[in-house]
Amino acid sequence: MLRGVRRTMLAAATLMLSLAVAGPPAAGHDPGTPEGKAEQAELLRIYEPAWKSGTAIAATVTCVNGTAGSYPCKNVDLLSFLPQSTLGGGSSSSMWYWADTPNNTEYILYCRSNGVSFVNVTDPSNPKYLGNLPSANGVSSSWCDIRTYGNYAYIGKDSVSHGIQIFDLTKLRGVTTTQTFTAAARFTGLTNSHTLQINQATGFLYVSGANTCSKGLTIYNIKSPLTLTLAGCYSGAVYSHESIVVNYAGPDTRYTGREIAFNYTGQGKTFQVLDVTDKSSIKVLSSATHPGASFIHQGFATSDYKHMIVNDETISTASGSPDFVYNIEKLDAVKYVGRDNGTRGTFVNHNGYTVGNRHFQASYRGGLRILDTTNVASASLPEVGYFDVDPSSNASGYSGSWMALPYLKNGVVAVQSIGVGLFLVKPTGAAAVS
Repeated sequence: MLRGVRRTMLAAATLMLSLAVAGPPAAGHDPGTPEGKAEQAELLRIYEPAWKSGTAIAATVTCVNGTAGSYPCKNVDLLSFLPQSTLGGGSSSSMWYWADTPNNTEYILYCRSNGVSFVNVTDPSNPKYLGNLPSANGVSSSWCDIRTYGNYAYIGKDSVSHGIQIFDLTKLRGVTTTQTFTAAARFTGLTNSHTLQINQATGFLYVSGANTCSKGLTIYNIKSPLTLTLAGCYSGAVYSHESIVVNYAGPDTRYTGREIAFNYTGQGKTFQVLDVTDKSSIKVLSSATHPGASFIHQGFATSDYKHMIVNDETISTASGSPDFVYNIEKLDAVKYVGRDNGTRGTFVNHNGYTVGNRHFQASYRGGLRILDTTNVASASLPEVGYFDVDPSSNASGYSGSWMALPYLKNGVVAVQSIGVGLFLVKPTGAAAVS
């Protein structure tokens, strides 16, 4: 069982020094704006993990009477934990996954301020750290994002000159001792990027918040995986913080088979639906917002593609941590439905992903929260499970979990905690996808 180490003044001073070098924990704002720079300074000031973890867990800890070991929980068991110190150090932000289907093997690709960690999670109760891909040119940034296409991973960083690293994931096959890996290629047609998204069906990479395309949505053809060819640019919003891009198969049959981008514009305060099928003539189908919008950060559709669940990273959480529901049954007439505050504390909601009738959300100091989407049409998203990676607080702030991925086999969910490490958990009972 992992035991929290008491925070001492020395530990706090050491942590603040390390953050001054690596940069503060990630935030949604464009770091090139005065608002973004002010938020970085605030993050550095307030960032304080609940403990400094040094002990791995490689055995299931069942959620009983509201706790799994020292972690508050509801309907979620802890399978394992790897501390940041064993994953290459630095801070951490985004992560993604790769399933090596021919070898029946699963990996978590864990983005850090100073590189990317590769973890074999095929046995989620005994994950194996395989090694590190250092950042290009040794740069460090709290904003790191990673996505995959086929057998390749694409890695970008914000606020530094990094470009996009391309890594051949087949190098992970058969690795039994810790390695320092090298990139297969590096694209320098841009310097920095905030988030990445890849449409697996078409072979296009969508880059948000880069130094290209007025920080809008820059599109590259990656069908030849080691070569990025500029295919399009959407700069019609003040910023693109993130996008989700699909070949549409939802209820609006007018757009069946079209390539649709759901675009979240951050300080632009809008959620957009774009038809990006023709990269030379991108069309805005809808642009919507919600009352009091502050920083429309990210969202994900329900499984039937009738509704979109959107998070707003800097809106007030005084009355509870809100999610915002939009009706997207008609792509050219998106409508705001309502706000669900829940009873989940005042922590800040971050990235969320839907599987079946469950929405899995990383919520900073709230950790992983699992919401039932059955009554989403009335903007009701009751919480059916959680695993709190920051037992000290459910208040607002930017420590804790940045991302939770619900895509591993057998219902296993990977949960990242900034500067703390990687948790693998298993929803049970009412929290499991049904």
